[in-house]
Parts: sequence; C-alpha cells; structure tokens
Amino acid sequence: MSERPFDVIGYYRAQAQSNGLAATVTMPDEYVVEAELKAIIAFLARAEPDTSVRRLLEIGCGNGHLASVIHRRFETRFDYTGIDYTQEMIDLAKSRSLPFRFEYASVLSLPLENSETDLVVSDRVLINLLEPKDQAAAFTELARVTRRGGLLMLIEGFKQGLENLNLARSEFMMPPIPEPPVNNWFTEERWAAAIADKFTELSEEELIGLAPQNLFSSHYFLTRFVHDAIRPGGGKTRNTQFAKFFARALPPVGDYSPLRLKYLRRI
Repeated sequence: MSERPFDVIGYYRAQAQSNGLAATVTMPDEYVVEAELKAIIAFLARAEPDTSVRRLLEIGCGNGHLASVIHRRFETRFDYTGIDYTQEMIDLAKSRSLPFRFEYASVLSLPLENSETDLVVSDRVLINLLEPKDQAAAFTELARVTRRGGLLMLIEGFKQGLENLNLARSEFMMPPIPEPPVNNWFTEERWAAAIADKFTELSEEELIGLAPQNLFSSHYFLTRFVHDAIRPGGGKTRNTQFAKFFARALPPVGDYSPLRLKYLRRI
C-alpha cells in the first residue's frame, strides 16, 4: 500500500468528466500545455525523415489531445498507439475519430509485443504511480516493448525543482507549495536506478535542436514565486497576462520547476 494513499483513477475520471476534450484536461496551466505539445512535436519531427522509425506509443494518452495534434501535423506518418488507465479518457480519445489505436491499459502491462515500438512519448504519467517500485517496473515494461535504439521522450516531475522553488518562497515568508497527492515525483537517485541497464540519456550533442530539459524553470519561478509575491489580494492566480508575456520573453534558467523533459535511448 502507498504511504500516501490516493484515488488516482478517481481523480482522472473526475478530470475527464469535468474537462471533456479540453487541452487542459490534466494540466490547468495553459502555457505548460502549449510548450509540452511543441516540445513533443519537435521530438517527433526529428524522427520523421527516418522511414525505419514508424511505430509510436503514447503512454497516458488522456483525452487524445496530443494524438489530435500529432495527426494534424504528421497525418498517418506514424503508426500510433495510445494507452491510458482511465476508461473515461480512452472514451474521449476514441470520440475524436482519429485513424489511431487507443486502448485501456496500464503502463505496467502494455498490450504490445516485445520490441514492438520505435518511439515512446509520455507526458506527466509515471509520476502518477505512487509506489516507487511501480515506477521502476514501468521502466522495465517500457524496455520490453521498445526496440533497441528506440527513443523515448518523457516529461516527468522531480522533487529537486520543487525544493528549489520552495526555498525561494521561504525567503519571502511564503508558504511552500506541496507535491500534489496524485503524484510521486522522482528523486535523482530513483530515476537513475529505474533507467539503469535499460535506457541511456541522450548526449548534449544529440539534444541540440530539442526543447531543453529545464524548459519550465523560468516559467515556474515567475508564476509560482514572483507572481505570487506581487499579486494583490483577490487577483487572478493562473494564466494571467503577466504569465503569458514572461513565459515567452524569458529563456529557461536554473532548476525551479518539478517538470523536466527527459530524452532516452533503449540500450
């Protein structure tokens, strides 16, 4: 049993019911959603010219919003499979009538054969496994279905970014932001242990042209620290013009966001 018991499935069922096909179904921060999509599309665009890379798996496809963007940009260039462990999300994804395969399934038991996929994308999914042993098992399963040399782009949460952000908040006598009960963010040590002997992170040279791993650092520092420090009582708390301007005006600096982009290769 998890040390922090929480009904993760119930939470995402409620999100599906209340948000439907909205892009922000699992993330209310509009800039984060927009930037995540652009980063994933850039990752797939790099693979597009290689005709040997065709089979694409999305872990945690949600309501199919990313799948719709992939179809709009690449049409049927990739043989896409999307899985999600919330039936209501799968129902929404299927309602889009895309020429893709959507299945209700767990990342711990994927409905794919060994080495069946060339590419994997995942957006804030493995952090929803509250048990560290399940997170490690998910990497084992991803390794099983990904061919050797196959590439993964995972957007996941890390505790260090939140710790840095809360340190800045504490210096201004602001309360800490808690880790959401629906998540168990990675430590550096748990991440390294989970991918060991299965995946290797891409080199700096290989990352050129892709979105940086700390893509959201400046955005989180501004919106979760500076914005909160200057916002008047009763002011809007999220998706303000302040946030929209500075999200596009400033490059990512430091490590102040729990969200981190990870690029891996199956070894």
